[in-house]
Amino acid sequence: MTTAASNLTDHDLLTFLKEGREEAFTEIYHRYWEKLLAIGYHYTQHKEFAEEIVHDVFLRLWMQRATVDIHSLSAYLGTAVKFSVFKALLKEKRRSQIRARLPQSELIASDNERIEARFLQDYFQGIIETLPEKCRIVFRYSREESLSLAEIATRMNISQKTVESHMTKALKTLRHGLTRLQSFMTILP
Repeated sequence: MTTAASNLTDHDLLTFLKEGREEAFTEIYHRYWEKLLAIGYHYTQHKEFAEEIVHDVFLRLWMQRATVDIHSLSAYLGTAVKFSVFKALLKEKRRSQIRARLPQSELIASDNERIEARFLQDYFQGIIETLPEKCRIVFRYSREESLSLAEIATRMNISQKTVESHMTKALKTLRHGLTRLQSFMTILP
């Protein structure tokens, strides 16, 4: 860059950032680090936690620099920090709820993988509960009772094509939920 990065506007810095220029990223980091840390600390009341979140926001900014569409750098970064804090707090609250539901013997033996598996199970169960009634019944017959499509059609007194349609809808809904969960998980620290 020919001009000192500290003299550039946010718009110019974003342009250079999209080109992959590290100096632009470094200037953005120095320009906004303290402000973002203050926002993170305001919501978390924990300095190290706030620092981790701000680092993650900057890391995502760098990783997504070519595709991210930012109109106001200050607003984008501030919102990203707030969103990350709220998602992290939500994740921790959810983990605490799952831990509280586990029997004491299971809690002692469990680790993060068990808790996350339980979270995923609860998450997908929640998605299944949102399916229309017949779609939900078809899915449960298929997955929980291991019935074939023909057996489900016979049991429910509907055509096999209708069963296939319900299964397609259920699987599509679950895939969409998984995509949303993956997006959610990438945001979390």
